[in-house]
Amino acid sequence: MTVLDRLRRQLEKYREMVAVVAAQRAVFASMDVDAILGLIERKRSILAEVDALEAELAPMKADWAKVRSSFSAEEALAIESTLDETQQVLKELVRLEDEGRALLEKRREEKTVALDQMMSRTRARGAYGAR
Repeated sequence: MTVLDRLRRQLEKYREMVAVVAAQRAVFASMDVDAILGLIERKRSILAEVDALEAELAPMKADWAKVRSSFSAEEALAIESTLDETQQVLKELVRLEDEGRALLEKRREEKTVALDQMMSRTRARGAYGAR
């Protein structure tokens, strides 16, 4: 597998991750625990594949100047294009993950407020002997 093949495969994995993260909004909104666990497992699987590709690319990245000099002009252009596209996909991934975290935080805060209100009502009823 060539450098370009590995980079393209990595890009494909990041795109898969974007699709998973984009789907998580609906799952988080429904608070379907099984679906959330399924998303987490899918993310782990994709990240394991990305890690494996990173391990394969590490020696090449360590000696990038030498490796890069071996590319034809066409290969260099294709690699640069793939790297640029990967950067854009990663930006989208970070944006989606931030949105997901914000949604979960909002839901957590809403549940905390609702629980606090319920506890206050219960204490108030208890203080006046109401049932």
